[in-house]
Amino acid sequence: MMMTGLSLLLFWVGENVSIASNLQRFNVGFTLLAVCLPAGVVYYVTSQLSGRMEKLYFATQRIARGDFEHIHLTDSADELGQFTTELNNLSRHVEKMVQNGTQEAHKMETILAGMQEGVVAVDHAGQVVLVNSAAESIFERQGTNGELNSLLELTYDSELEHLIRKVLSGEQLSATRENHIAQRTVQIQINPILSGQGQINGAVIVIHDVTELRRLEQMRTDFVANVSHELRTPLTSIKGFVETLLDGAAEDPILRERFLKIIQAETLRLQRLIEDLLTLAHFEGRDNHPGISSDKVSYVQKAYETIKPVIQSFAQTKGIRVEVDLPETLPPVLIGEDLLSQLLLNLLENAVKYTTEGRVWLQVQVGLETIHLEFGDTGCGIPQEMLPRIFERFYRVDKARSREQGGTGLGLSIVKHMLEGVGGKISVTSQLGVGTVFACDLPRA
Repeated sequence: MMMTGLSLLLFWVGENVSIASNLQRFNVGFTLLAVCLPAGVVYYVTSQLSGRMEKLYFATQRIARGDFEHIHLTDSADELGQFTTELNNLSRHVEKMVQNGTQEAHKMETILAGMQEGVVAVDHAGQVVLVNSAAESIFERQGTNGELNSLLELTYDSELEHLIRKVLSGEQLSATRENHIAQRTVQIQINPILSGQGQINGAVIVIHDVTELRRLEQMRTDFVANVSHELRTPLTSIKGFVETLLDGAAEDPILRERFLKIIQAETLRLQRLIEDLLTLAHFEGRDNHPGISSDKVSYVQKAYETIKPVIQSFAQTKGIRVEVDLPETLPPVLIGEDLLSQLLLNLLENAVKYTTEGRVWLQVQVGLETIHLEFGDTGCGIPQEMLPRIFERFYRVDKARSREQGGTGLGLSIVKHMLEGVGGKISVTSQLGVGTVFACDLPRA
């Protein structure tokens, strides 16, 4: 509209100049008006246009920087006004797209950060473009995401790099590999990132930490092997002596009595082993904590009185003093009396069993939330390197001596599961040739 008005004005001035020329009259004022008026109008229009263009220029710069503030220009219906309106619409559209993209990126970041699996993404050239915190932790490269270029800098594994190249080249559709990194066992899955046209734009590597799974599998294998061995030994002995008796040894009263006593001892050993296995399975398989209820409250003094005859008899046979200090004012603990008696029996029996001379003791300390029990002895002690393993099933410090004394190798494992089930804990300290102390914390009722 403004440009049309300016054109009409210039046309009118031109016509007047033409008429004045035809009349051959020269008027200085009119001439000045004819020259200055269009120039002034052009200057005004140009400055206005320049100002609006400058505002639009700065507005586009703001949009490029991510500032989507509304562009405020004088309302106008000309082409520049329409352009401003469209630019504002474009700014709002871009702002919405950026917000959506930021939200999606933040959501993806949160998901990747919360994943236990390590995730690494590479582009078509094998350059690292994304590493989540779990992957950095697995490869022990925390805080290096921005500094990494190639996958080899992250993993130091040339074989894995070779597998990635195969997937990126299309030679393999996917790849799986199990690897050992430091003290971990990880399973690595590699899959390509495909475009809409099916072209390979990169690859994503997912790393699963299967250390605990492999450890449990090994424990299961060892457990089956140990149970088989523990069962086979007494069964072989029973079978051999029964066959000997059947072959004629039963006719000799002395041999018969001797062999039957051995068979009886091996049978009792089998019975103890099966009972310990059932007890251990009971603790490991139950969903709730045993003993934590109002009717599962007991007293240490009463539980000890139950097993005292067994311990005293065993200790007297070996000539060992048993010193037990249990105040009558001890508060109750959150564990069933049968379980507490079994716990005391296992730990005191072990202490007497592995002490050749000296004494065995049980002391108690009362805390605000727990009762602390200490089972000590002056026995042979346990080597420091073996202490972390003594609560494992079937683990024995001295295998030959343990079997000779009738141990199943499950007692300490049962005690540990029992204590963990009621919210307690157990620890051990030992010194070779000096003795061993087991410390148990039981929750107060």
